[in-house]
Amino acid sequence: MENQRMLKLKFGVNFREMGGYPTKKGQTTRWRKLLRSGNLGELAPEDVKYLGDYGLKYIVDLRSESESQYFPDKVPAGAEYYNLSVYPFTSSLFKNLGIVDSMKLKSSNLSFVDEAYAQMLADPHAQHVYRNLFQLLLKNNQEDQSLVFHCAAGKDRTGVGGFLILNALQVKEESILQDYLLTNLYYSNASNDMINSIVTQDDSNELADQLNSNLAVAGDNFETLYHTAQTISGSVENYLQDKMKLSDSDLEKLRQLYVE
Repeated sequence: MENQRMLKLKFGVNFREMGGYPTKKGQTTRWRKLLRSGNLGELAPEDVKYLGDYGLKYIVDLRSESESQYFPDKVPAGAEYYNLSVYPFTSSLFKNLGIVDSMKLKSSNLSFVDEAYAQMLADPHAQHVYRNLFQLLLKNNQEDQSLVFHCAAGKDRTGVGGFLILNALQVKEESILQDYLLTNLYYSNASNDMINSIVTQDDSNELADQLNSNLAVAGDNFETLYHTAQTISGSVENYLQDKMKLSDSDLEKLRQLYVE
């Protein structure tokens, strides 16, 4: 199978590869190891077979238990399924941050969506879920096996997961933004071929401009993630160790598994 950003599935929802992204160390993320998507409940039988042939071994469903039961994923034979619900949050953003950090983040001025993004980094329950996601990423240590993490649309809960993972892999910030904004292009009804061709362009600013012309997800949400991580831990790197409980050896192992 050729490497492609959007997988050629008949009924996949925002189903795409996270391989091929450049890192700050001059490497790239591995293909056929890490995938992100919306729900897997709409997959056709041929899609399920395709994913099985692709090596899909781990499915991490970030939806609530009720969402997952109402619209269950279709799982390839031999794949392991995990339901790790990001919602509900344990407490309010103000209580999670405390007075000082709440003022630093200007949490009272955040939009509803931005507040949800901040909560996914600040709330103890959500942090626990993303920690578990990282542990499954570490478990995905065999050749020719991949992991997909997803929510309903592959936008918000999945977007935050992608942000954390790509930062842990030391992917360049502009490429992390590119991966985040590709959701816009998918929900603008662009074809898979168009998306697969546009992401080969070298000018990331031009790409971001094109993606932002159809705003399903705003770039401001992305900035909220950086600001929240910095407010909580001083930097995204510190957040990964402080709140995701990733040791230096964990981070090194992740990069060995997902970067080449």
